[in-house]
Amino acid sequence: MGLTAGALLASYLVSSIYVASTNRPNAVPAGLHFVSTGAFETRFQTWGKGSSQPIVLLHGAFESVATWVPIAERLARNFHVEAYDLKGYGYTNHVGPYSLRALAQQLSDFISVRRLHSPVLVGHSLGAGVLAQFVLDHPHVASGIIFLDGDGLSASIPGNFFTELVPEPFRTALYRMAVRSRWFVSSVWNMACGDPCPPLRASDLAEVMAPFSVAGAESALEDYGRHAIVGVSVSQRDTLARWKIPSLVISGANDVELSNAAARETARAIGAPAPIFIPHSGHLALWSRPQLVAQAIINFMRLLNKR
Repeated sequence: MGLTAGALLASYLVSSIYVASTNRPNAVPAGLHFVSTGAFETRFQTWGKGSSQPIVLLHGAFESVATWVPIAERLARNFHVEAYDLKGYGYTNHVGPYSLRALAQQLSDFISVRRLHSPVLVGHSLGAGVLAQFVLDHPHVASGIIFLDGDGLSASIPGNFFTELVPEPFRTALYRMAVRSRWFVSSVWNMACGDPCPPLRASDLAEVMAPFSVAGAESALEDYGRHAIVGVSVSQRDTLARWKIPSLVISGANDVELSNAAARETARAIGAPAPIFIPHSGHLALWSRPQLVAQAIINFMRLLNKR
């Protein structure tokens, strides 16, 4: 009993010291671009020249603008492309709430302040849920929608067990150790990406890791974890087809988070043709096979322009 109590006390002291020593958050890098979206600043990036139908890229959970770079650079040869950090991620000001409605409103404000006329919206994973809610709220804004590795649906996966079972300072210590561990972050990334997946270069890994240590990132992710995964209901998603917005579903052929059957059902539900499956790719098709994903988007844009 004494040994157990001593071990707990020692781990408590070690965790407290570690938390105290890592209390200073990372600074936001200089040179980034921000735009006012309501009461907070949204970080964004642009590629390419002006075009009649700009493309707006919405990243997924635990991602940021950086995740889109391989795709955006390819699309920018022919189109104007913009991507931004969703609330709670990247370098956008961490100001709650982080609900689906708030994320959809951020997209609406971004399109408005950036003066993007008839954009094509591409949502990856969680971003597909944001896209779906936005279209339900504003069905006549987007000229096309693309679901990438996502069905747009909410998932009731409670995450508050971690906050309930792991007290402070252990919870904060574990979070900070995880997001500062190159091995841990790269392992999670590779697991999501699938096999084969291009290895993360040191600079890419730094881009992925850095936003998790800025001011507000911890509380934002904890807030996300208390609620169901962001997305719409099945009945809500199934109403998207009524608006007859040109749409497409792209999915990694080996995606363990979105099965091929679920991708086909998503395409049917939103009135899209059969999904495009990216071979040898998991849940990060935009990273593992950017050239194939970009080409699918380019082909969609060409068909859209022929209408």
